[in-house]
Amino acid sequence: MVIVLVGIMASVMQFSIGINKPDEVLKNNSARFAGIFNIAADYSMLNNIELGLVIDKTSYQFLGFDGVRWSPIADNKTLEPYTLPEGVIIHLTLDDLPIEEPQLFDASTFTPEENDLYLSKEEDEKEIIPQVYILSGGDITPFRVTFYFEDADYEEQQIHYQVTGLYSTPLSIEGPLAGTFADD
Repeated sequence: MVIVLVGIMASVMQFSIGINKPDEVLKNNSARFAGIFNIAADYSMLNNIELGLVIDKTSYQFLGFDGVRWSPIADNKTLEPYTLPEGVIIHLTLDDLPIEEPQLFDASTFTPEENDLYLSKEEDEKEIIPQVYILSGGDITPFRVTFYFEDADYEEQQIHYQVTGLYSTPLSIEGPLAGTFADD
């Protein structure tokens, strides 16, 4: 019931067509991301499944690990791939976070080895490996995503929002922030 309620709230947070202010677009997209991520973490714990997050420059998607490979989650429309509005960019940072503890797990746990026979070369090339992991016990890979506009007008005082996750949910949202940041 809680997941359904949070899902409804997240869908309400999607930006409407009439939003013109850049900071409102960024605010809504960062809030949507944080809400959907929290839903994914709850889904992972309730269904005892490991999830992964793949972030591209203009989109993100959640994948489930079935013990063999990462694949899209078929039974949950909320966790389907999402493309950001035109001009909005998302940047993932895994390093340089204020973390002093050792990593909880190694990404190689979920990466198939070279000598695994269950994958053909064709399937192996299409394999998608997540950058952020959501474990069924509630732990997550520490990360930060930054939402900003690609427009050159914002380069000097670029407005951006940051969503940060440190080992568990809920995620924290900071913004609007002005200034430049490293997007390498």
